Amino acid sequence: MSKAIFPLPLPDNRKIKISDDVLQMLFSFTQDHKNSPESGGILIGRVLDCNAHIVVDHASRPMESDIQTRHRFVRKAAEHQEFFNQIWESSEGRCFYFGEWHTHPETHPTPSAIDKREWRKLLEKSIQDQNQLFFIIVGTTELVVWYGQRQANKDTFLKIGSYKRNEIQY
Repeated sequence: MSKAIFPLPLPDNRKIKISDDVLQMLFSFTQDHKNSPESGGILIGRVLDCNAHIVVDHASRPMESDIQTRHRFVRKAAEHQEFFNQIWESSEGRCFYFGEWHTHPETHPTPSAIDKREWRKLLEKSIQDQNQLFFIIVGTTELVVWYGQRQANKDTFLKIGSYKRNEIQY
C-alpha cells in the first residue's frame, strides 16, 4: 500500500493518493545525469465512491512523438490519448484524466513561468468537464504535487505536498 497520500486536503476536503507503481515510474525518469532529458506525461486515476478521494493509478511515459531536451518537454497529444483510451476502455469508463507530470533537473522542483502558463491552458480546456487538475514535477530527490483550479478570471495553483524518492516501498 502506498504511503503517498498527500497530507493537505484539497479545498473540498478530498485527498489524493498516488500508487507506488506510478511513483516508481515517475522517479525512473529523474534527471540525475547531465544528459538526462526532461520527461513527462499524463496522470490517470479514479474517484473513490466511498469518500470521493482521488487515486492516481496510471501515468503515461514519454512517447516517441514527444519533444525532449535537457530543459524542455513538449507532450504531443495523439499517443498519450491512445494510452488514455486503453485505460478508459479496460476500466469500463471508471478512470479519468487528472493532470500532467514532468521532470526538472533540480532537487526541490518549482514550476517555471512556462509551466504555469501551460497549466492555465490545460485548465481552460476543461477536459472531461474538469475544473481542477493536478500537476506533478519530479525533481532529482523529490516530487511535488500542485493542485490547479479554474475560477472566473483567474486560475489558482496550490502546492499540496511533496514526496521523497527514498520513501517509496519497493
